[in-house]
Amino acid sequence: MPSTHIQYTLPRLATGAALLALGMGGLTACGGSSSGSDSAASTSSETAASSSAETSASASSASGGSAEAETLTATEQDFSISLDEDHLKEGSYTITVVNNGSSTHDLAVEEDGTTKATSDKIGPGQKTTLTVDLDAGKYTFYCSVGNHRAMGMEKTVTVG
Repeated sequence: MPSTHIQYTLPRLATGAALLALGMGGLTACGGSSSGSDSAASTSSETAASSSAETSASASSASGGSAEAETLTATEQDFSISLDEDHLKEGSYTITVVNNGSSTHDLAVEEDGTTKATSDKIGPGQKTTLTVDLDAGKYTFYCSVGNHRAMGMEKTVTVG
């Protein structure tokens, strides 16, 4: 009886080892290449850290083209918004939103009654960024938190 047991066990072990080798080969083929995308493990570990950035990015307009975005700072303080530049040209902007107030704020960019982009909400002393494409025209930069806009947290901006 022991010889029969050995006869059946060895082929099973050989088959299992072959399947394991094929599986490992498949994982290696799908694994990290330095020229492409991140592995699933690093992507999932970054998901929580970047979810607020992704929310902001999905709410903002996508940058079309390879030109680098202009930078702009919007400073919010209870209850006003000021920009470091008053005359803006057409193009893509990365706006750093700085909260120097004592309440939570965000920054929304509206054109013709339609909100084009909204930043994350930030607490006092915090910063966030927002990317938006601005064509020639008039825009309203405002805080969409509660009734802050009605309290004066809006600024009209002319681009062009």
